[in-house]
Amino acid sequence: MTKAKKPWRRKAKKFYRLQDSPLYKLKSKKTLAKLLFTSVAALRGMADKSISHYEYWEEKKPDGSMRPLCRPHEGLDKAQSRIAYLLACIKTPDYVHAPVPKKTYVTNAAAHLGSRAFCLMDIESFYPSCREDKVLAFFYHKMQCSLDVSVLLARLCCDKGSLPQGSSSSPILSYWAYSEMWDSIHNVANEAGNVFTLYIDDLTVSGKIVSRKTIWRIQQQIHKHGLSIKAKKTRWTIDKSTDVTGVIVSPDGLKLPNRQHKKLAQSKSEFSKPGGNRKHKTNVLRGRRAQAEQILNH
Repeated sequence: MTKAKKPWRRKAKKFYRLQDSPLYKLKSKKTLAKLLFTSVAALRGMADKSISHYEYWEEKKPDGSMRPLCRPHEGLDKAQSRIAYLLACIKTPDYVHAPVPKKTYVTNAAAHLGSRAFCLMDIESFYPSCREDKVLAFFYHKMQCSLDVSVLLARLCCDKGSLPQGSSSSPILSYWAYSEMWDSIHNVANEAGNVFTLYIDDLTVSGKIVSRKTIWRIQQQIHKHGLSIKAKKTRWTIDKSTDVTGVIVSPDGLKLPNRQHKKLAQSKSEFSKPGGNRKHKTNVLRGRRAQAEQILNH
């Protein structure tokens, strides 16, 4: 099946105000089903919590702990992908660099060029901490859907009371369900003369000076919404090159981190060796070079 025949897999290319979204003020389950290319009966089945709609497994993280992951079954995967597309078409504030189209980890880092001081934070157990009631509130209060449609959408997008780590709709919903919090954080940083960017659950605050009072006020907003910061992973730097979402922000511009230099060198070395899967080695080398050019040519 070609990409053209998979409308639920499309990437957002047009952007509009939240009030112009097809989901805004949606009152009919039948209309929702049409938007999601399915039937009301199918949506009810996928929203039935007495049935498992996911495959579950765990993967080891670099620190040795285990990350729980899941994969939605095909029908639910299609519905979630379509919801993700519809939400991705809604314009987001400039400080949001993921999960939104046309922005990347590179644009996130570039927003902090010229800063001397940095504070980098991320949210503890982010997706499992993004609660279903927040998702429901987003659809009901912000999107102004009817209560029954809001409940159905929240049930389709959540599992075990939170956003599932493995769903295509979780990244964009993690922004929208907590947009009030993110906006408050942006306002706190802006009032202090700092730059704030958001990359999924990575928060970066920078400027000439980043005060502990500013970060304390930001953390207050996070705690207010039932989330918390990974204290052990919070990093402070001043007057030194800083790794921001995998890109080195330096006084001389954006640079590749050492690990990426090593991967590029390794790919070149493997490519120069005779034998092996040439197509695979070519693709790997091209990918590494493209990543490097994206950073160095920004």
